[in-house]
Amino acid sequence: MKKFAANLVSIILIPLIAPSYLFWIILFYFPQLTRIVSLTDKLLAILYIFMATTFLPFLIVFILYKRKVITDLTLHRQQDRVIPQIFSCVIYVGICLFLVFTEGATNALSLSMIAIAVSVIGLTLITPFWKISTHACGAWGIFAIVFDLQSRYHEPAFTVLYYIILFLTVSVCAARLYLKVHTPMQVIAGSIMGGLVGFLLFHYCLVPYHLA
Repeated sequence: MKKFAANLVSIILIPLIAPSYLFWIILFYFPQLTRIVSLTDKLLAILYIFMATTFLPFLIVFILYKRKVITDLTLHRQQDRVIPQIFSCVIYVGICLFLVFTEGATNALSLSMIAIAVSVIGLTLITPFWKISTHACGAWGIFAIVFDLQSRYHEPAFTVLYYIILFLTVSVCAARLYLKVHTPMQVIAGSIMGGLVGFLLFHYCLVPYHLA
């Protein structure tokens, strides 16, 4: 039962879904930070970001697995992570450039992708030498961003979800340790990287849409 719960929370907070989570939170709970207003446009934005940042990287991983470039779809092996992460870097940087060009660099959606791209680039540079936790990095990156947003704008409707995200963030770190896929230092390092990048970018760079 514990192993099932650990695997489940690892799937819920798989790093590839982080951009979709952040877009959903910003568009539906902090709409003042973006110019996307209609429900249709919000859903399309989430769909587009999911296809580009989750489905496409997973497809690349699947192809690499089928061609025996990597040995496992879960990327537990340190060596298997480098090539997929390089592809993710290229995809995420491309999306960042598109969002900065269309929405501006200080827009919440742009900053979400910039934070994720910077984190992924950092992870990619570290991974050949050390198996830093991508789950911890992604989870604490998300929480750091929502912490800054909730502290600054305090949306009552977001309060319950805020604490659920905090619970899942702590849980996924415990899960990675329980499954023995990371050491405590690898989880701590990933947590610090994701948390610092997300918080610093949003705290010092974010400008509400109506003020931009």
